[in-house]
Amino acid sequence: MTRWWALLALAAGCSGLTNNDDGIATLEVSLPTNLYLEKSLSITLHAVARNSAGDSVDADVVWRTPDTTVTLDSAHGTITALQDAGTARVQVAVFGQDTLATKIDALLFTLTPKADTLLLTGADSLTATVDTLGTAPLGVRLMGGTPLTAVRGRPITFRIIDPAPADSPRVVFSSNRIVDSAVTTTTGSPAVSPSVRGVRGRTAPDRAVVEINAYRANGALIPGSRRRVVIRFLHQ
Repeated sequence: MTRWWALLALAAGCSGLTNNDDGIATLEVSLPTNLYLEKSLSITLHAVARNSAGDSVDADVVWRTPDTTVTLDSAHGTITALQDAGTARVQVAVFGQDTLATKIDALLFTLTPKADTLLLTGADSLTATVDTLGTAPLGVRLMGGTPLTAVRGRPITFRIIDPAPADSPRVVFSSNRIVDSAVTTTTGSPAVSPSVRGVRGRTAPDRAVVEINAYRANGALIPGSRRRVVIRFLHQ
């Protein structure tokens, strides 16, 4: 499912914007799930102009970029990566009696190769001693193309789904969180993948389950996602 996060609500008179005499007070930009854009794939960006009451205003939104690493439809916000490395800056504006525009680097995309599959390279069942640092790193790799080659520079998400998340979890990653991520290197695997451990001072469960995912910018899961690794705890 596509997930858009409205994280850039930029007000006139601040954040690099100028006052606008057409009743537009803010320009609300909906960000994609992530800002990693794969070569030859397209996503469509969205923005809404709003007045001081928060109501949408009928205005022509213009998208533009100074970079040749992508193509960008100025009217509809559809952006396509032409390269598999580098970055692309995107600016959005409305024009009227005055111009209301985001900073040129308000949206900065990182360009990567297209990922076709997420592979589990380690075991799908591991054993950990409760009061140690836990398991060996969870082995995964992002691959793409024909023949399959490693996809670099992409985040992989690790989430503990069992036991169910709680305010005081009994199982965490080495970062002390129940959700973690790591970016792939030129091998297609993270330089350091999260490991899992029991929380000291709390009764560890008999097992924990980690789900591993990788996403496209539009929120779609890359094939092979939802891999699950079971960690069984040895109680001492």
